[in-house]
Amino acid sequence: MKTIYADLDEMVFDGREKAYGAYQMRKRYNSLLARAALIAFLVFILFTFGTKVLTWISLGEEEVVEMVHMTPVKLSDLPPPPSLDEEKAPPPPPKVNIPPPVRAKIEFKVPKPAPDDEVDDEETIKEMEEIEDSKADIGLEDVEGDTDLGYDFGEIDGTGNVEVEVVEEKKEPEIGPNDFVLLEKEPGPVNMDDLRKMIGYPPMAKEAEIEGKVILRVQVSKSGKYVKHLVIKDPHPILTRAVTDKIRNLSFTPGIQAGKPIKVWVTIPFDFKLLK
Repeated sequence: MKTIYADLDEMVFDGREKAYGAYQMRKRYNSLLARAALIAFLVFILFTFGTKVLTWISLGEEEVVEMVHMTPVKLSDLPPPPSLDEEKAPPPPPKVNIPPPVRAKIEFKVPKPAPDDEVDDEETIKEMEEIEDSKADIGLEDVEGDTDLGYDFGEIDGTGNVEVEVVEEKKEPEIGPNDFVLLEKEPGPVNMDDLRKMIGYPPMAKEAEIEGKVILRVQVSKSGKYVKHLVIKDPHPILTRAVTDKIRNLSFTPGIQAGKPIKVWVTIPFDFKLLK
């Protein structure tokens, strides 16, 4: 009896086209798989033992020896050692807190009216001449001390020998409403929507069908607060009065110049228009 060996690839591609490549790939599958396994094994061996090989190669190289220059020194040239009998420096004395000197005071009491049976005969009140001639400070009781401490405040007329330097604060130049100012960031209204609701549309102007645009120049402080305003355009007194009565409630982000806030003017328009 004759044994027949069947090939799985032959069975799959029986009666099919074998020239498209799938048949050759299935035939070469085992050889390609063996080749990929061999390459992976070689890469593993390279990464595992590569560092050890490099270490063995570096050990075979010659070591670099650094030359050190030594200078001979004779013992006779050295300074003598410190004496063992030399006494150590004494420790510093303890710190003593000395209280400040006491300035003399002279008693000054304001006389109070009282019945004769309550008057203390031994209690005396110093005369004003005695108080003025004394160099001591005025106090509630007599205190013995030094009268030369402190400053000489002079006589009663305010003269003295202490020179006081008066430094006048430099005022920044005032910026006018029409001056051109270059800013990094202009002031911007913060609560404009709330202000427009507060102003609304004046009833008299609405009944008379008065329309127009009110334009104001508002000065904004360094902190973004309202300072004052000027009316640039006045379409009608009713509309302008409605804006100027509420404009002080408007807050801003301050104008910035050279990285610092600055007081500056800004233009704010208010448009009144009826919906028809």
